[in-house]
Amino acid sequence: MTTQKSNNMKKLFILMLILLPAVVLAQDTDGGATPILKTLAQKYKTYSAFKIDYALKVEKEKKTLSSFSGSLITKGNKYYCTFDDQTYYCDGVSLWTYQKSTNEVSIFEYDEDDDNLINPAKLLDGWDKEYRAKFIREEFVDGNYYQIIDLIPLKSKSYYKVRFKINKVKQTIASITLFETDNTTYTYLVNKFIANPTVEDATFVFNAAKYPGVEVNDMR
Repeated sequence: MTTQKSNNMKKLFILMLILLPAVVLAQDTDGGATPILKTLAQKYKTYSAFKIDYALKVEKEKKTLSSFSGSLITKGNKYYCTFDDQTYYCDGVSLWTYQKSTNEVSIFEYDEDDDNLINPAKLLDGWDKEYRAKFIREEFVDGNYYQIIDLIPLKSKSYYKVRFKINKVKQTIASITLFETDNTTYTYLVNKFIANPTVEDATFVFNAAKYPGVEVNDMR
C-alpha cells in the first residue's frame, strides 16, 4: 500500500467513526450544535447496520490531488469497504486487504494499536471526550437546507477540525471534510445511505474462491 493510499484510508476510518452512533456527543458545544448532534446521534444509534456509497476528493491549495468513489458497509464491529483499487474485509477478528491491480490479499490479525487495522467499534470509546463542537452556519443549496458544524480536537492531531454538512430536514449527513494542518482537505460526499440493510456475516470475510489465482500473504 502506498503512503498516500494508507493516509487516505486512515482518514476514511476517522470519518467512518464519526458516522457511527456514539461519536457526535462532543463536549463544550456552542451555537446550538448540541441538540443537532444529539438528534443525529440518536438516529444513527437505531441502525443495526448501514451502507454508504461515497465519493472522496483530496485537495490542497485549491488543487485536486485525487478523487474516486467507493462503498462502506458496517455491522457492529465488522466492516467491508471498497477504497480505490483496494477492498477491505474485517470480521472483527481478522482484516483482509485485497489489491485488485495485483490480485493479491494480505491477512492480518486485528491489532487495535495499528492505524491500518482499525476496528471502528473499539475507537468509539471516549471519542466524545476528544472534541468541542461549534455551529458555523445554515445554508440553502439546491433546494435543501444544510447545517454546518465543526468538531475541533481538544488535543493536537494531524487535522485541526472536522466539518459536518447535515441535511436539516432529513437529519442525515451530506458530507464530512477533514482539514489537515498542512492545508490538505479530505471531503467525503455521501451519495447514498441505506439504513439497516440485510447483510450476511460472510460479507465481512474474504472468499478466495471468488478471486481465481489470488496470491495470499497470511501475516497472522
